[in-house]
Amino acid sequence: MPKPTPIEDLIIPPQDQKICGTICICQMTAVLSTVAIVYLTVAIYMPYTRAIASGIDPTPIMCSTTRAVNKDNCDWGSCGEWCLSKTSGACIQIYVNVRKNGSSLLLADCGSAANKTCYGIDQENAKKYHCIRDECKNLTGTFNCTEGKCINITDAFECAFRDTDPPLKCSGRRGKITCIDVHGLFSCERGTCRRIRTPYNCDRRCVDIPTRNKNVIVLSGDRVFLARCGKIVDQANATKEVWIDNGEDVVMLSCHFVQNGSAGVVAVDCINAALLPKIEISDLTNFTYLQYLYTVRATPNRDIAPSEVELTLKNDSRLMINLEGCVNTLADECKEFLKDYGRDGTDHNAKARFPCFYTEYSAETVVARFDLETTYRQFVVALVLPTVLIIVSCITLIFCQRTVEVGDDAKMRIKFCGAGSTEAQCHPTDPVSPL
Repeated sequence: MPKPTPIEDLIIPPQDQKICGTICICQMTAVLSTVAIVYLTVAIYMPYTRAIASGIDPTPIMCSTTRAVNKDNCDWGSCGEWCLSKTSGACIQIYVNVRKNGSSLLLADCGSAANKTCYGIDQENAKKYHCIRDECKNLTGTFNCTEGKCINITDAFECAFRDTDPPLKCSGRRGKITCIDVHGLFSCERGTCRRIRTPYNCDRRCVDIPTRNKNVIVLSGDRVFLARCGKIVDQANATKEVWIDNGEDVVMLSCHFVQNGSAGVVAVDCINAALLPKIEISDLTNFTYLQYLYTVRATPNRDIAPSEVELTLKNDSRLMINLEGCVNTLADECKEFLKDYGRDGTDHNAKARFPCFYTEYSAETVVARFDLETTYRQFVVALVLPTVLIIVSCITLIFCQRTVEVGDDAKMRIKFCGAGSTEAQCHPTDPVSPL
């Protein structure tokens, strides 16, 4: 067994290690806290001051996407992944219609409920035909094309149109060059495609919607809810019955979402109520005919739910993810945001409909995210935590600067350790407090 080295013969005494460790930790904490404050100035402090000064009403209203525009040079964008570069380069600008909230209704005494979801085309996962790769030479059917990339919508939509542009031959030797930039809705036959001119109408192929013995039909985006109910009650005034079943009419509504409640089925943000004579509807129908009945044959009824027109505050407002129009998480938040909120109906699916926030002085710009309480909590934590760490670290460093000395033997020690002693140093094994 080797003879253990006496502690006094070690190169770095334990007291030196503790003092050096304390100084290094305090310096690192002070530096990192200072860097955090610089970062949080952009991420937390400035957004908080803007939120306080914005005057935005914390009560959400409703927005519907009207168009999503791709821009090469942006003066503003709906969402940027990093706030320091949010206005540079290309971006997507989303415009919305802004309106007050519709009615919240309770569908009471309901039975024979049914749900039917009419799926359109999933733009993210649908197969795309790239004309530049000569994949458009055999296209047959109806295709929605964007900058030379076409998606087959024949099975999901039925399109009615009158006029088309002159044909483009996507087959043959120059087919991929001819169709390299096709954009719009096209009717194709074995690679010969004609662009469909407006006006045209494309409705989803959604069949076998069970309407037998149903007297309430709620359209909610791509979903259709049907039931036989005894009455409809306005939740703002629980005693007010806005409709009672008379056995002759069917109520049709457009609502943000429908869910089961303790007292019945709750329909939130309902607008454009209409009454349809029961004789107009058969036992089974399809989505296209149901939309026709709702918009053409049914009679509006403002007593059940108001019309969208009378609730509208502003058309074509700018939509931003928050007051800055950007996020600093670098977690691809904008990709999901633009996917969900940028649905403007150009792919012939339902338009995005969602809560949003605005200031009562102006509805030119609205934001999708606004939570003043959460923003305040984040501000307090982001301000107090690094500030306290900096203060504690600096006080500790000042204490070390005034109390630690280096002796002639090149060892660090606390000055007051040798007070009243003939030897002016602490024992190497004495504990050293960082404070």
